Amino acid sequence: MSSPHQSVPPAKSSHTTDEGTDTGRPSRPGGLRSASPGRLAAIGAVVLAYLAFVVVGTVQDWSLGVRIGLIVPVAVVVWLLVPRRTNTPTPGVHVIGVPRLAYIGVLVLAFCVFFPFVGWPAVLWPLLLAPVIAVWWVVRTHTTVSETGLDLSSMTSTKHLDWARIKGISIPKRGAVRARLDDESEVKLPAVGYDRLRELIEASGGRLPDVFAAAEAAEAERLAAERAAAKTESDAKTEPETKAPSESKDEPESER
Repeated sequence: MSSPHQSVPPAKSSHTTDEGTDTGRPSRPGGLRSASPGRLAAIGAVVLAYLAFVVVGTVQDWSLGVRIGLIVPVAVVVWLLVPRRTNTPTPGVHVIGVPRLAYIGVLVLAFCVFFPFVGWPAVLWPLLLAPVIAVWWVVRTHTTVSETGLDLSSMTSTKHLDWARIKGISIPKRGAVRARLDDESEVKLPAVGYDRLRELIEASGGRLPDVFAAAEAAEAERLAAERAAAKTESDAKTEPETKAPSESKDEPESER
């Protein structure tokens, strides 16, 4: 595991464990990740319409209360468009996504772009799209582990990888973990960094080997070999010291 680039072949398994989402709860259908493209387009249209209203209102010098007050009905509409979660967990499905703490960063970003926008709204209104793009990145970036394989979702595309195509995993020095395919190509696993690798291995249900256990075993073997070498060297040093006194005792007897 100390190597900056490592390829690990997947182990064979006919099962997978029932895992949870990136928050540890069972994965359930619902939320923006399960929304249809039409519903996502509707949500995006509502948000963009509100941003356009804010831009026009700022340029036309509308009342601040009118511009900000419309955010309440917009939030209600978006909440109604978001699919509701069900109480039935999806067995054998585990979603590794961007941690929800990233939304705090989105709020900080929205706070930072608000002040430049107020200072020059006619030109800097595109800055308001930055928090929207950040939310889209958090929602869309994830890797889903299931019995059929891996489903990769990025900001602009989705891709499915069957377990039969996955030859191993590659751990680069920086960036996301990659899946090595049977054609020797590599595909990035969205939201799966080194810190989420153990989660990916456990969710695979044995299809990917436990590289952490292998690394610990290799480290234990190395330490055992070092101890054995040190003991051998110590025994080699003490052996001449034990012979020297015996030779000094035999010398007076030979003179007599």
